[in-house]
Amino acid sequence: MNEWESGRHDRATEVRNLIDEMQMDSGMTEGCFSSLGMLINDASLAADESALRAAHDGLRRLYGHLGPQEENSDLKSAGQRGRLLGQIDITFWALRRLPSGLQLNLDPHGHAARFLTAIAHEPGLSNEQLAERLQVDITEISRVGRKLLSSGVAWKGKQWRHNVWSITPRGVTCLEQAGLMEPQGSVAD
Repeated sequence: MNEWESGRHDRATEVRNLIDEMQMDSGMTEGCFSSLGMLINDASLAADESALRAAHDGLRRLYGHLGPQEENSDLKSAGQRGRLLGQIDITFWALRRLPSGLQLNLDPHGHAARFLTAIAHEPGLSNEQLAERLQVDITEISRVGRKLLSSGVAWKGKQWRHNVWSITPRGVTCLEQAGLMEPQGSVAD
């Protein structure tokens, strides 16, 4: 069991520690920005709201500590400002795209739940294959697929001229919370 699974570390704490490190003189290194970007990406994929909030709030605080932008500011400072603003935007939109009510209102017999369950068990299904398996019209698959895509629980790719679908980590969590899938992290003792 690693330190993340044991609860000794969580993503939000790691984000806060990294931002605190960045606040120190010469702390805004390439490595810190890369590490923070990875943590933000992982938090977004895992729908980890506390880590995203910690990143967003910490980045805004860090940006505010830079002081007013001066005309004679150096390129390094301008680059840091730009990267901070970019990561602030990313965390803002990641927070906005967190699934709100979908997991709570997921009808186990509805098209969305059946769609997600199908792509969880068999990633790479096309619209046509999903329509056949779910016994619905292709337009219904497109409509449900758009809803799931915008909620961040499914990914759509292209294989030749056909859409292919896979479930995101957020989608797996959604199915687990709805009781439609066994928790992935459960390990038999």
